[in-house]
Formats: sequence, C-alpha cells, structure tokens
Amino acid sequence: MMHVFILHPVSWIVHLLVMQGDLIMRACQCDSEKEFLHKFGIMGGTFDPIHFGHLKIAEMIRLQFELEKVIFVPSHCPPHKSITDIAPVEHRYEMVNRAIAGNPFFEASRIEIERGCPTYAGDTIEAFKKMYGTNGELYFITGLDALLTIINRDRSRTYPGICRFIAAARPGYNKKEIGKHIPDDFQPSIAIVEEPALAISSTEIRRRVKARLSIAGMVPEQVKNYIIAPQLYI
Repeated sequence: MMHVFILHPVSWIVHLLVMQGDLIMRACQCDSEKEFLHKFGIMGGTFDPIHFGHLKIAEMIRLQFELEKVIFVPSHCPPHKSITDIAPVEHRYEMVNRAIAGNPFFEASRIEIERGCPTYAGDTIEAFKKMYGTNGELYFITGLDALLTIINRDRSRTYPGICRFIAAARPGYNKKEIGKHIPDDFQPSIAIVEEPALAISSTEIRRRVKARLSIAGMVPEQVKNYIIAPQLYI
C-alpha cells in the first residue's frame, strides 16, 4: 500500500527556507575558502651573493601578483652547478637573512639546506605544497635563463601545473624567441615580467671583491660587511 504524505503549506514554506539557508551557507563557505587562499612567492637561487637586484625583483613581483610574502630559498647543491664553484650554503643563507632583515614580507628558508644533495626545484616546490596544503597557491620566482632549466622535467623534477612560475627578464627581451623554448604544456603556468634595469650581477660582485674593488650600492650594507669579515670570494 502506497503512503502519501501531504505537507501543510506552512511546513512546506519552512522546508524551503531551511533548504535555501543550507545552500546559502554552503556558498558562503566556498567563498570563504576562496577568500583565504594564501599566495606565496618562492624565490630560489644560489644567492652567491644576494644583491639589490634580487630584492627589487622580489618586491616588484610581490606587489604585482599580490603575494602575502616571498620566501627566499638558497640552493644547497643545485644539479646544474658544481658545489665547489659556489660559496658554502651556510654563508649564502646568512647573507640572505641579513639582506631581508626588517622586511616583514620576506623570509628565508632552510628547506634545501636540510635535504641531501642534489637538490631539485621540483622537490622543493612539492615540499612547500605539502607544507601549505590546498589553501596555498605557490609562485616560483626565478630568472628567465634559469626558468628553461627549471621547467625541464629530467633536470628539475617539475611538471606542468606543479605551481605558477614567474620569470624575471631583462628589459627588451624577445618574447617570441623565448616562447619557442617553453613547452606548450608549461605555457599557461608561466608569467614573464621585466626586471628593473639594474646592472648588478652576483658574478660581477664576486669579481669586484676578488679585485678588492668597492661593491657599495650593489648589496645591502649588512651583506657587504659579512662578505668582508670571512673574506668571501677572495
């Protein structure tokens, strides 16, 4: 025997209001989750040494992409460089700490220092993704030249969609030529920005230190003093 239930008009209205309220609460919850999506920049590099160019680029990208903070990650032993060709990682990490001191939007990470060699960009990105979970959106910041190595699966253990990539390019770079070297499946995840026109490079700083020339205006004062004390790059 089939039972037929007839809702009283008032009960039916109450039922609809409850259903509507539940839908609104779910929608608000989804909006709240989206609202609290945290955007972090991960700036990897040897930082041998860190200089004003790195700091200017990091701040420019932080503002342009509305990042909560930029995390500087000194490479421990990158697979594309010989560890004997770069200063010990503890020195480079200390210089980064001194360079960013006082900036509440910058921090340094030992995540690669605490891993064994070699250290791959893809492994570092995955570690940060695990750390921040689904509420974290990662932007890996690097130079344009380094980008072509980082998006190489075999050399860096990355893959399309692992994160967003932001590459800093010198003014006047050839977009069409660069595009030829970026695989199609990586293209949607990559943004290229022009870096400030600063004629500063770590290579030139090391050369000048070795020649006992001034590096004033190229690195923060705290970094300059740190380089001089243990006679780095001499």
